Amino acid sequence: MAYLRLKNKKDFVNNFIGPISNLHNMCVFHLSKDEISCIVASEDSTIVCRTSIEVESDVEGTVTLNIPDIKKLHRVLDIIPKEDIKLKINENNISYNESGFKFKYHLLDDGIIRQPNININKINDLEFSSTFSVKESNLATVFKGSSFTTETSKLYLYTEDGNIVGELGDRSRHNTDNFICVMSEACEGPGITTPLALNFESFRLISFNNSREVRFRVNQDMGVIVCDMKKSNTSLIYVISALIN
Repeated sequence: MAYLRLKNKKDFVNNFIGPISNLHNMCVFHLSKDEISCIVASEDSTIVCRTSIEVESDVEGTVTLNIPDIKKLHRVLDIIPKEDIKLKINENNISYNESGFKFKYHLLDDGIIRQPNININKINDLEFSSTFSVKESNLATVFKGSSFTTETSKLYLYTEDGNIVGELGDRSRHNTDNFICVMSEACEGPGITTPLALNFESFRLISFNNSREVRFRVNQDMGVIVCDMKKSNTSLIYVISALIN
């Protein structure tokens, strides 16, 4: 038996569990002495996320926790009124028993949950032709624009007049409405010379809220975009695959 201490339960629930649950309901936590990490993919595998958060534990090495229903774990942690909580890691469950509250959340055996076949370190080692940062307010503008372009589910990213712009529309169809806005006014590298098309419905699954600023790195040859963001003591890395034009 080991313990897991969450010094700020709200951060754990909102910044760690929340982004994971947007993509998939089953996942595997990797718990070490001072961190929990998780790699999860969306149902269509167009987005992969690695998230990690600082915690306190007495485990030796790395322990895997196979989470069968992360939304259920989210709900039970929400019930606990304390922010600084200590969970017990047992052989096949996570349990809690403090201040008049008690629960037991059962885990699955290793090997049942399929994990994404991706190496984040290799992704980070790619050469990125363009790097730019996008403020949360600019991302909010893009999402507001989607209420106008209801006939499409594509988001194009490209360089125009020195800016990185986002275009909601569908260039493969005639007479479809579009919405364009500046996402970033500065870009390291040559910019995105050929528009990259993303599945906007998948893009919605990314947890941008409360991130202030998000760094985008683009490998145009492979059609890969990496988004890096930090929320309190949680780090998130999203790997997005562009659509084939």
